Amino acid sequence: MRIALLFGGRSGEHEISVMSARSIFKALVNCGFDVLTVGITKDGRWTLIQNPDTFFADGWKEVTQELGPLCYILPDPCRPGIWIDGHELEEAHNIDCSNPVITGGLDVDAVFPVLHGSFGEDGTIQGLLDLSGLPYVGSGTLASSVCMDKDTAKIILSHYGIPCVPYVRVERYEWRQKPIQVLEDLSSGLTFPVFVKPSGSGSSLGVSKVKGEEGLCRALEDAFLYDTKALIEPAQEGYLEIECAILGNNEPKASVPGQIVPSREFYDYEAKYIDENTRLIIPAALDDDLAESVKKISIEAFKATGCSGLARVDVFVNPRSRDIKVSEINTMPGFTEVSMYPKLWEASGMSYEDLVATLVDLAFERKTACHRAFRRVTKM
Repeated sequence: MRIALLFGGRSGEHEISVMSARSIFKALVNCGFDVLTVGITKDGRWTLIQNPDTFFADGWKEVTQELGPLCYILPDPCRPGIWIDGHELEEAHNIDCSNPVITGGLDVDAVFPVLHGSFGEDGTIQGLLDLSGLPYVGSGTLASSVCMDKDTAKIILSHYGIPCVPYVRVERYEWRQKPIQVLEDLSSGLTFPVFVKPSGSGSSLGVSKVKGEEGLCRALEDAFLYDTKALIEPAQEGYLEIECAILGNNEPKASVPGQIVPSREFYDYEAKYIDENTRLIIPAALDDDLAESVKKISIEAFKATGCSGLARVDVFVNPRSRDIKVSEINTMPGFTEVSMYPKLWEASGMSYEDLVATLVDLAFERKTACHRAFRRVTKM
């Protein structure tokens, strides 16, 4: 069975995607899959990486066009697979493009899009793959889009009665037009410290902790670098930062919860991927009843937003009041062998390779369940 592994991409999480893909590639090969590695450059060019073993072994952190010929997936279910740009092959690699195998499509059975953030985790790639007719790992177009936008996700979760971290939304166009008025409106209702974050971004990019009104302007400008909406949330003092991994389609299961103890003031990009002093406590220091409540709410959030395959649900938990609030849902969380999502499943009894193989199985299950037959209607 051949799997196309998509990674890299145009978001600020390009390097994280490459790191995740390195681990997934190894696991797929060890599970016996034939893997096509398709890297997407930072400017959006798709490249068929011809020597993936060398690419990953050498510790590359960025996909570049020189790694192989241009390729693409067509939004055409009659022409599935990975299509190679024959002219690019002929010019750059001196290959005879009269070979129909090279100039046509390379058959694939499923796609594993390990893309984080914009243009990958937000429903865009999922929409293309839906049009192509190819099975793929993870949530569909709608759920991916909904969960990428924290504002929309919280609206849906609140509709289902699932508790969320409260927030105030600020629109970029309003901020640009009347910043003084926006600040005045905010100052009357905020209790510091607060967190300012883009509504649609991941890996804590554009997130700031603000301890007073003087820091709001800079924090909003940072958030607006990544989205047109910013959310302002009260700091959850006295709460533990807990994450729970969800796996499945119609009957999802939850892992044991884990706790994040950042070495920095909060769990920012550096704390997640650079600072080795950040601690992951697995399982989290919660009593059994509270841990079960976290798992229950995480599954409810997964189902309410229409997720499938996998997601990591981030929550805040107050052990004293036993209050639980959903922070966000990540439909394609970090997937290195030391990332929280696979580590949570490892602690729950599932190895990294078994987890990757299960996700491929779930992709086919979802494709079968979501198949729709359309009857052609002839207009009279």
